[in-house]
Amino acid sequence: MATEAAIYDGLTEVFHDVFGDDSLTLTPTLSAEQVPGWDSVRMVTIILGVEQHFGVKLRSREVDQLKNVGDLARLVQAKLG
Repeated sequence: MATEAAIYDGLTEVFHDVFGDDSLTLTPTLSAEQVPGWDSVRMVTIILGVEQHFGVKLRSREVDQLKNVGDLARLVQAKLG
């Protein structure tokens, strides 16, 4: 089972790759509204990156319910759990 820290480390790697910004700091409450350029296309790229990085499959209805990075981290943890 992956720790919360390991999940956030992986998510940070994915977000840095997607946004090309190594200064981006992830917090549980971080949402698309707070990150310039985080649109629907970037969201698809984030989800694909998360699936590849963690070796999980995220369903559309699960992704549609995500409101912030904390929700994404909990979903990944559940999939790995």
